[in-house]
Amino acid sequence: MPATMRPGRRRGPHRRLHARMTGNLKRLRPYDEPPKTRSGLLPSGGDASAMGYLAFGVFWLVTATGLGTFAALQLVMSEFEIVVGLPFGLTFELTPTTVAAGFRHAFVWGWLTNAAFGAIFFITPRVTGQPIAHSRTGVLGMATWNVGFAAGLTLLYIPQLADSGTLTAFPLVVNVVLIVALLLINVSFWTSLRGTATPFVGLAWFGVGMFALLGMTAEAAIVGALDPDPTMDAIAEAWWVRGLSLVWLLGIPIGALHYLIPRLTGQPLASGSLGWFGLGSWAILGLLSGFGAAVHPSLPYALVSAGNAAAIMLLLPATAIIANLAMTFRGRWSLVLSPGPAALAVASLVFLGGSVLLLGIGSLRTVQEAVARTEWPFGVAAFGLGGAATIGLLALAEHAWPRMLHRAHRGGLLAYVVTWSAVGGAAVAGTALIAAGIFHVGMVADGLPPSEIKAALLPIHLVAWAGLGLSGLAAIGHATTAYLLAAHGRPVQATTPGAAPATAPAGH
Repeated sequence: MPATMRPGRRRGPHRRLHARMTGNLKRLRPYDEPPKTRSGLLPSGGDASAMGYLAFGVFWLVTATGLGTFAALQLVMSEFEIVVGLPFGLTFELTPTTVAAGFRHAFVWGWLTNAAFGAIFFITPRVTGQPIAHSRTGVLGMATWNVGFAAGLTLLYIPQLADSGTLTAFPLVVNVVLIVALLLINVSFWTSLRGTATPFVGLAWFGVGMFALLGMTAEAAIVGALDPDPTMDAIAEAWWVRGLSLVWLLGIPIGALHYLIPRLTGQPLASGSLGWFGLGSWAILGLLSGFGAAVHPSLPYALVSAGNAAAIMLLLPATAIIANLAMTFRGRWSLVLSPGPAALAVASLVFLGGSVLLLGIGSLRTVQEAVARTEWPFGVAAFGLGGAATIGLLALAEHAWPRMLHRAHRGGLLAYVVTWSAVGGAAVAGTALIAAGIFHVGMVADGLPPSEIKAALLPIHLVAWAGLGLSGLAAIGHATTAYLLAAHGRPVQATTPGAAPATAPAGH
């Protein structure tokens, strides 16, 4: 053994090397620290289309509120009009007629329809247990719909290019673009239902509504292209507006509540049989009731009477729907005492019952003849579309944003703003318009001229527009909540859609 080697120590591969580690380990080993990743304000995932639809919907609701404010100013100042000349003999006009048409279309096609699509694309993957199929097709449909709608809304203010109608004043080319968008949206929705074994009443509401919207939009485009005589055009328009309002604009929020209320309460739907009965009878009676709205001497009396009877009989499915969802709240009514989705959902059911009751009263032949050309139908629409539909979709959106953004939501002041502005705005607008309709009937019976009637009802009209402004305030509060969640909300873990199908509490 060499003299330089210490006893008991050997050279070789089994010798352990001891080294004293000094310095900062993170500086010596930078790969131990994981790279920092940046996430966008809005995550791009399976919920991208749902977030896009809801965001566009809120934007168009705020736009509709601005148009309503402009219309209210025109009521006070009749000379407050803007007419700008354009090339080729066209004019851009901000008159009471064009502003009112823009408000209706922005509210129905911009806010309610986009929010309905958002509800469909949020709920469907959480029920089926699989992500939205062809999500890029859904996003393309969203972009096509909103680009086409924006073009149509702009053309409404050019009377030489716009068509006529309550909700069908878009030119033919715009209707074609909207039909293409609906085809893309339907492809994404229906392919997402493949492999769904257990029927779900909420998805059935969505399917019926999608079929109705696509068919009625195609019918409106065909009627506009054929250019029938004014009588048949008015009949088709009245039937189309009533059917669309009941089956699509109210049907989708009702279907969303069949998902939302069981989720909020953690309890299954009280009765599946009542749920399916409500869907079937509502869809059939809703389409038949359109003939009651199309009052014209050329229509057979029996057909109009059958339509009015169907409108009155809507009280039956409405009662079944409200009772079924109310029983689902059993033992959990304390949730309603706090502002948020639960309170909004219950308020939506209250407005649903009130609007159907008023629709039935207005369908009585003697009442219909008296109030058909007054503010009464607009009051019914304010309770139904501004109340039941708008509040129901806001309830779903308030529930959806924290789950899509994976952020914790604590409510706070904005929850009070959204809840009370939405409920108060619909109540004020609907009550004012119903009262104006009743007063209008009395003034006509007294033989007052139209100018005096308009002047006498002006304060009530302004109150109604103020109520619609409160709905716009609710939209602004909701948009602010979504932004604060995305920008400053505390991240939380959440289940990704597609992990598992919905269980019984979802409302089978």
